[in-house]
Amino acid sequence: MADNGINMENHENSSEFRRLERPIQIGDELIGVSGDQYKRAIVSDAILVFEFNLTKNLLMGNPLQRFGERIVRLRHAFDLPEKCSYDKFLDSVSWDLSDSEKEKFMANMDASYLMDAFITGKYELWFDINKPNFEGESFWTRNTVILTQEKDTGDILGLAVVKNITSNYKREEEKVYQLEIINALSIDYTNVFMVNLMTNRIRIVRMNDVAGAFYSDELGEQYYDDALEFYIDVSVYSDDRDMMRMAFSRDNILRQLIKRETFYVNFRSNINNKLQYMKLKVVRIGDIKETGNFLLAFMNVDDEIEHEMKQKKLLQDTLSMAESASHAKTMFLSNMSHDIRTPMNAIIGFTTLALNHISEQAMVKTYLDKIKSSSNHLLSLINDVLDMSRIESGKMKINKTVSTVEKIVGDVDTVMQSQIQMKHLEYSLIKRGNLTRPVMMDGLRLNQILINIVGNAVKYTPDYGKVQFMITEMPSISDNTSSYQFRIKDNGIGMSKKFLEKIFTPFERDENKAIAKIQGTGLGLAITKSLVDIMEGSIFVKSEEGKGSEFLVCFDLENAKEGELSVEEKKENVYESSVIDSFKDVRILLVEDNELNREIATELLKSVGFILDEAENGSQAVQMVNDSPAGYYKVILMDVMMPVMNGYESTKKIRSLEDKAKANVPIIAMTANAFEEDKNQAIECGMDKFVSKPFDINDLLVKLKEMIDMKVHSPRSGD
Repeated sequence: MADNGINMENHENSSEFRRLERPIQIGDELIGVSGDQYKRAIVSDAILVFEFNLTKNLLMGNPLQRFGERIVRLRHAFDLPEKCSYDKFLDSVSWDLSDSEKEKFMANMDASYLMDAFITGKYELWFDINKPNFEGESFWTRNTVILTQEKDTGDILGLAVVKNITSNYKREEEKVYQLEIINALSIDYTNVFMVNLMTNRIRIVRMNDVAGAFYSDELGEQYYDDALEFYIDVSVYSDDRDMMRMAFSRDNILRQLIKRETFYVNFRSNINNKLQYMKLKVVRIGDIKETGNFLLAFMNVDDEIEHEMKQKKLLQDTLSMAESASHAKTMFLSNMSHDIRTPMNAIIGFTTLALNHISEQAMVKTYLDKIKSSSNHLLSLINDVLDMSRIESGKMKINKTVSTVEKIVGDVDTVMQSQIQMKHLEYSLIKRGNLTRPVMMDGLRLNQILINIVGNAVKYTPDYGKVQFMITEMPSISDNTSSYQFRIKDNGIGMSKKFLEKIFTPFERDENKAIAKIQGTGLGLAITKSLVDIMEGSIFVKSEEGKGSEFLVCFDLENAKEGELSVEEKKENVYESSVIDSFKDVRILLVEDNELNREIATELLKSVGFILDEAENGSQAVQMVNDSPAGYYKVILMDVMMPVMNGYESTKKIRSLEDKAKANVPIIAMTANAFEEDKNQAIECGMDKFVSKPFDINDLLVKLKEMIDMKVHSPRSGD
């Protein structure tokens, strides 16, 4: 048995440790059925009771402790001697307390302290202690000590009673928490109301003089539903009324507050023909299902909205002027080193790590997955560079697919890890709310936005600095949308007030000497702002030179329909499903002048069952098709840029063969040229599909399956 632990061995069947057939009455055990009724009342519901003689420093009787439906006699449990000192018992009975709580317990139960209390006329004392139960959870106890004097001997005696008062603490904490919420809202919000969903009653907590003069009588006498309708009819701008009725109906409030503690809606009010922007916030008070209580708080946000609108217009105007400059694409292409280096650093870094751990298969696979993610981002970045004219001309289109914020954030984190580790930054990734819900969004653009901002935070924060990336699911008034905030904060070099005024202007860089040697195009944030606007989001920034910067990006994203698959899931389904069997022993002609590219394509395609013949240029391809029987090659993978004869000319010659069965073999173009006009040229010369290099194997397999099923060339089949 441990020195201070309770000996629980063999108590199950002994008289010292018994399961009772009725609710525990420790008073009966301690005092006896015919004992002192006062004592019995005091110790009712106690979990620990013991008596002691302060004068003689002795434990009296047999202390009792309750554990659920069991009573333990502590003399036996602690293996205490017949004449046990009071001090020794205190040390034994406090074995499970934390150091701080034990110190508090010993001080309040100290014999000298209690003797002094008795002498000064204090006969009943109490104090509270926090202690753990056997499941490791803590609970609060009220420790009461009653002091008396023995008539015959004059000894000072004590009775200690310990009761569980956790429920009282929880009620008090909940009351304090509710008052704190009400007080906090009353500071920032002009009008605050308490509403009960169950009774449909509304009560004024705070109301300013202007509103009070107009609404107090109506709100004080009506039910919540009637008061809401009255306010909407009288004060809310007509175009916002239906939205307000839906958002603040009792059914919707209950749905929202079951999921989250608070949500808010911005709307427009129209009083005396004066348009104002308002925020109406709802805050849950306690358990909404049990109490039904919540707070409604109103705030005027005119200044905030007006400032935001002015800034947005100013930035849009200046950005439009800069984007119309004829040299924008030239400067962009010549200054993209930073943006390209970000994923390249990840690729090089994780390649080095994979080589260093080549025998550790699981670790190598992890690194390869990260290399793939970074490679995909690099490819998307290059595609953006080549297609920059779409942004300049306002023709940038958003391609919404099913994805999750969790996946996008994971990809961003992977790309940035190499640079973060290189600079020994204290980096924290914080996720709040449901980030795995499938939503409709342009994942490529969101990835680009976040990498631009996080990349800048890493780049402009000195070694051993701090960077925080926080993603939060925010309240949404619609069950069909999800709202997210992306907050990126650093303690880097910061930005000057002058530069903040033109931070989203293309080619602008701060004149801070600290960034003179740091590479950058001055286009990253301009592009970021453009993409945020196109995606109907918002972006905010605050910064102080020498202290750091903080960016906030907000999006409302449409929830995906149930059962709709993401692009990644679709590709995985094609790659992993039974259609792979249809590739077995299918012969393909691979036309590629680069030996390394041929090797990669050959190994990947052979791994799923294809048989491959190889040609190094377009002329060889024409000869091999002409010399083979019709249908010998099911598909041709044709590079575009090759010596001797390029892919376009080779395709034209194959299409002009006299044997139409040979001439109509399906042809898929493979090229690093990703302009829209390159795709059009490939189709115009007779190719059936278009794959950008470096190609995604899953995407290539999808197109190969389509071509094999089609069997022959279909003019203008497109991509």
